[in-house]
Amino acid sequence: MAAIANRFAGRRAVVTGASSGIGRATALRFAAEGARVALIARRRPGLDAVAEAIRAAGGECLVLPADCTIEDQIAAAIEEAAGAWGGLDIIVSNAAVELPEQDDRLDRISLEAWNRLITTNLTGQFLTCKHGLRHLQSAGGGAIVCLGSNVGNLGMAANEPAYSASKGGIFAMMRVMANDFARLNIRVNMVIPGFIDTPMNDFVMRDPVQLKYWSDQVPIGRAGTAEECAAAILWLASDEASYCVGTALVIDGGQSAI
Repeated sequence: MAAIANRFAGRRAVVTGASSGIGRATALRFAAEGARVALIARRRPGLDAVAEAIRAAGGECLVLPADCTIEDQIAAAIEEAAGAWGGLDIIVSNAAVELPEQDDRLDRISLEAWNRLITTNLTGQFLTCKHGLRHLQSAGGGAIVCLGSNVGNLGMAANEPAYSASKGGIFAMMRVMANDFARLNIRVNMVIPGFIDTPMNDFVMRDPVQLKYWSDQVPIGRAGTAEECAAAILWLASDEASYCVGTALVIDGGQSAI
């Protein structure tokens, strides 16, 4: 879907994990549709590249390096964005890692690998939403979109119990938040990507055998794109989705339907 000019004019959005993949595509799309975008990720160089693209196209953004697992850092980044723009309207909680070489069958995985995946993927989203919600309440409402994964509700990632548990936890947390905050005019929803061509999946995309295997699991016959996920995220954050609360929008080419 093409960008819709000025759909988010005047809106103030935070996107975590904004330096690459789905986060990058989402930040670029928000800016193209008129939003001011706070770019958050751990590494500044990737954020600077996204910011350069946004500004070159006439958009407005802030570069806010922060680790979403460290409460002081993510709280300060969100506070800086809210302070710069007089509040916030949209939070996209996207930052995540996958550790296929460390995640392992439950009787083999190390506690260190388990903790890193749960902390980054689940606790990081908790902290992002926690501090984002405070500003959305001050603004009188807004939208949160969390990012999950098919592995969190289908059990399809063999030997990746920690990654799967982290994504399943986000799904459960999102539904409770949606119920808790709906009457405060804050809509909380979720996008659940399937097999998507992003840097996180480079190890699959570069391997012809794995690429064929995973593509064959998708009725549409290919990996999705970060831009296709971004389109879904923006729709859930928009006024067009005003009656969507606690929705888990699956973007997987039909994979979960078979």
